[in-house]
Amino acid sequence: MQEECVSLQVCVGVVGALECVVRRCFGPDGGSVLFTRDTGETLITRHGQRLLSTLHLQHPMARMVLDCVCAHAKATGDGTKSFILLLATLLRGIQDSHMYRKGSWSVPGLRNLANRLMAVSRKELEDVITHKITPYASLYCSRHSYKLEGSVLDLLIGGYISGRVGIGQADVLTRVLCEFFHKVNQHQDAVETISFIHSNFSFMYTPVTGLPIGCSEVIEGLVVTRDWSVWTELQGPINALILYESFGAVGENISVCIQKDHLHRTESVMKQKLASLLDLQVRVILSSVKQPEIVLQWARLNHVSLLECVDSPQLEFLSNISAAETLSHPPLQHLVMLKYCRRVQLGGHCYASLGTFTHMHTLVLCAPAPGLLDQTVCVSQGMFAMLQHLSESYCQTLANTCSDQSKSVISSQDLWGEIMHTGGVIPVGGTFEFLLHYYLLNKRNSCDPESCRLLAEALLCLPRTLYAHNHRRFLDIQICFLDDLKQWDKTKEQESQMPELRFGFGFSESSALGLESVSGKKQLVVSVVQCLHRLLCVGAVLHTCSPLRTGPQTRDEEDEEEEEEKLEGSNLTQSTDA
Repeated sequence: MQEECVSLQVCVGVVGALECVVRRCFGPDGGSVLFTRDTGETLITRHGQRLLSTLHLQHPMARMVLDCVCAHAKATGDGTKSFILLLATLLRGIQDSHMYRKGSWSVPGLRNLANRLMAVSRKELEDVITHKITPYASLYCSRHSYKLEGSVLDLLIGGYISGRVGIGQADVLTRVLCEFFHKVNQHQDAVETISFIHSNFSFMYTPVTGLPIGCSEVIEGLVVTRDWSVWTELQGPINALILYESFGAVGENISVCIQKDHLHRTESVMKQKLASLLDLQVRVILSSVKQPEIVLQWARLNHVSLLECVDSPQLEFLSNISAAETLSHPPLQHLVMLKYCRRVQLGGHCYASLGTFTHMHTLVLCAPAPGLLDQTVCVSQGMFAMLQHLSESYCQTLANTCSDQSKSVISSQDLWGEIMHTGGVIPVGGTFEFLLHYYLLNKRNSCDPESCRLLAEALLCLPRTLYAHNHRRFLDIQICFLDDLKQWDKTKEQESQMPELRFGFGFSESSALGLESVSGKKQLVVSVVQCLHRLLCVGAVLHTCSPLRTGPQTRDEEDEEEEEEKLEGSNLTQSTDA
């Protein structure tokens, strides 16, 4: 077993290497990263989580950081690249603070600092966001509602997508995703719609390679990426049978003596099953397995459409949203009512489209290359994860402030409007970071000024990177904004003009304002501090060849370990006696 000591310098070097990768593709002006393999395979992407997951990370500290990043992205759908930038800057800030100390940080000192930063993220951060940033966001959106061209959802999606795809692609993808949400929602409960799309997104999109992203669209119905084995034009409503086994499957209760008798009995059972479908008025068969040729011939003769080799999870999803009726015999079969059946052509391939009575729609995502298509899918899925986190935070806040816990339907317009007016969203481009930086530095009665300073100084790395191509302009804007904020903070009860940022993206006079989630930004800071705590509390890395057991051990496993230890001790005694 080898032991490797871990120091602050090691952490800075490991996270700094990851920072060099994500920095070049951060923000709307960032570029893409090209990955190549010895086989000639290439991948072009600027999606943060995809970037980090594709890297071959050997150092265990780097893999631990990746685990933290993925956990944060799974919860919020946002902030992967910001996570790495903020973590690297915070580590360097701790390292640079050695200059003001006698000697370097000791291991107990680093652990103490990590605990203090955790305390700041729980107390000081919550206080600043609740009493300073949220009121600012609420007042800003109220006073500048005339600038919010379109719905808040459009601005949220636009702000999210602008830093993840190209400028020309962002407008198209924003329009398509907004259209997809509104068509699925159909004036229903917006919170439930977001949760439904977020949970079932893998069934509600279809990727198409070889077409520009501008060809992306929203299609009514559930698109299955299989072509009909037998196709017949049908008028709805239609009874459809969902199968998970072959019609040729024979039960164990049938005795087989010779091959001829087996074939005769199998064909007889199959004909009985097929005849029962006509009694049920089944006009469509959806099968997860390949059916015998005799079934295809029967379907053609009886004008029944047949779709084979459909993924079982997708059939189960269709059964759940269509309130399928389970048939008692034969097993594993469900009867659903479809609104229509169609044959659609996407990117040169023919697919099946199944209409349901639940206003189901499919998001068709197009891209000219597989890597860009993967990026588009990841961005779209992450966007709904972000909306899920935002709506959950709003509902939690509403539950804490409202005594009436009765459930009521929240329309899309009401949800986004309430989130905006309660300070749940804030202009993109560094507004949150500048506000949090200012109020952490000027917080009265702070229990830990040093930790607040370290965190406050690190926050500016995000807007500084956004405006990296003109650092002098960034400094001028920083000075002006902080001066205006200081003046406004003293006279905010009066009708004074609020300080505004005029850089980044979405802040020009000719472009629409972009918004981002305050709860998502808060969780980003908390997640970074938690990851920092894990890094600083590691004293050594042990390299072992035995399998690692990360979960709780059962009694049997403990007994096995005791037996192994006894066996090793016995072997050692025998060798000593010899």
